[in-house]
Amino acid sequence: MSSLGDGMVLVGFPLLALTYTHDPALIAGVAVAGKVAAPPAALLAGAVADRVNRRRLLISVQLASFAVLGTFSVCLAVGVGGLVAVYLATFLVGALAVAFSSASAASVPSVVPKDLLVRANSRLSAVNLAGQQVTGQAVGGVVFAFARIVPFFADAVSFLASAALLPAAVPDGEAATVGTTLLVDVRAGIRWFLRNPLLRLLAGLIAQLAFCQAVVMGLLVLYATADLHLSKAGYGLLLGLSAIGNVVGALAADRVHIKLGAGWCIIVAGVAAALAYPIMATTRSPVAACGALALEAVAVALGNVAAQSLRQSVVPSELQGRAWSTYMTLIFTAFPLGALAGGLAANAIGIRATFLAAGCLQLAVILIAAPRLLSLIHKVVRPDADLTEQLIDLSTSHGAHHDKRLPAGDDGIR
Repeated sequence: MSSLGDGMVLVGFPLLALTYTHDPALIAGVAVAGKVAAPPAALLAGAVADRVNRRRLLISVQLASFAVLGTFSVCLAVGVGGLVAVYLATFLVGALAVAFSSASAASVPSVVPKDLLVRANSRLSAVNLAGQQVTGQAVGGVVFAFARIVPFFADAVSFLASAALLPAAVPDGEAATVGTTLLVDVRAGIRWFLRNPLLRLLAGLIAQLAFCQAVVMGLLVLYATADLHLSKAGYGLLLGLSAIGNVVGALAADRVHIKLGAGWCIIVAGVAAALAYPIMATTRSPVAACGALALEAVAVALGNVAAQSLRQSVVPSELQGRAWSTYMTLIFTAFPLGALAGGLAANAIGIRATFLAAGCLQLAVILIAAPRLLSLIHKVVRPDADLTEQLIDLSTSHGAHHDKRLPAGDDGIR
């Protein structure tokens, strides 16, 4: 339910910004504002998700999101707003989305056996993407053209519906009993993550892919309306139709993963997405651009499911939230930097040249990282319970902390 509304505002925010300015850097600023709160929010959200009742946290976040979008809708209705208001709203919604993602991602391994993680993530991703990227974006562009308040009001209502459905979906587990502070928990999660070479490489690689994707997506509204000469409704339909690739990729992820394995899924996805950007840079056909975006969408869905399942399978349940938050902090940092870099580059060399540069950069990085990624995945064996305890115990009875380190040279990977 909430993803349906999210798709509408994903189109609505940049279209609303377009009514205030046509400067590429300021338009890309919408994407920057939506992600700039994510890095610090992710670190805290992950630690909180490992300490509190995750069901209650998820419901509270959805209600807070309802309050933000509801207030923003009222402001639009009475004529109070502007580019600053758009930035503020996207900032708050982005921060709350991080908190929700942290708790929901940490909840999946608690209800799904490890051998079914890929299938579960594939189906969850398909449902989310069908609502957000396909239906939400297609409808969002159309209803924005009719009345600009509708996407934001609909998203607010969708958060209420989501909050009502969550109690039946998420276990009502007891909050963890801890004797440490939130800061100690955050530091423990970061240190555990940094001792794991596979997660380090995976996070860095996905962050680079996110950077290049943000370069392109931050400029997409200008590319569609100025270069392809689409209307606002046409922009929403372009996103919605191409996003069918997200759903196809997510649904196919389980079967592709079985045939290729996690490493090759991520590599193939990175190469395919990189090839989509030069196609967009060289075509003037909306149909060809839609096809390139669909290819990128399939690749992103495949890569995300493979990377998320791989991460969840090697992280102990007590650290799922913090491992997710450390991982996503790098990605959330890359996204606004990519959007900002894309806006500045477009001002200097043009939108099409910027898309071409993003594709070349992504292709180079994925090919360089591929051998090391495959090697590390090949060496991984799930840690046993004793090793898990060694990796995560970082508390003392007086609030100070210590870590039970592994023997010298042991990084937790078998």
